[in-house]
Amino acid sequence: MKDRYKEDRTIERAVDVCFEVAQYQVNPFHWLYHNPNGVHTMQYFSHWVQRWAAHKAYMVLVRAAKITGYEPVPASLLYRNSKRDGFSGRRVRVGKLSFYLIREEEMSPGLKRRYTKFKEMLRKELEKEKNTHNVCV
Repeated sequence: MKDRYKEDRTIERAVDVCFEVAQYQVNPFHWLYHNPNGVHTMQYFSHWVQRWAAHKAYMVLVRAAKITGYEPVPASLLYRNSKRDGFSGRRVRVGKLSFYLIREEEMSPGLKRRYTKFKEMLRKELEKEKNTHNVCV
């Protein structure tokens, strides 16, 4: 029971971090062009640009992984066993996040279960966010 709780917390943390990166879709440069007085500090704008660039890099990683047949697995789901399992050479950093490119057949049963649950939770969060934005607009 305690291991299952730990696994669920790990998956929830990975979803929260990936969801945070996935939600910055607005180009800050276009917004600044149309609203020149909208940004009050350069620090706020630079953080926004960093988040937007991380979002773009994450989307490129997801698309490239689909084409090559790999899955971008968050590092937190591997429980620090990446070197032992032989995935240390396939690490990709996106902003502050680390992902490992792993094929579906290379995953252990536990990792496959965690990754499947991670994908389902992330998909639900993104759909919920999309639905709330459609209602507000």
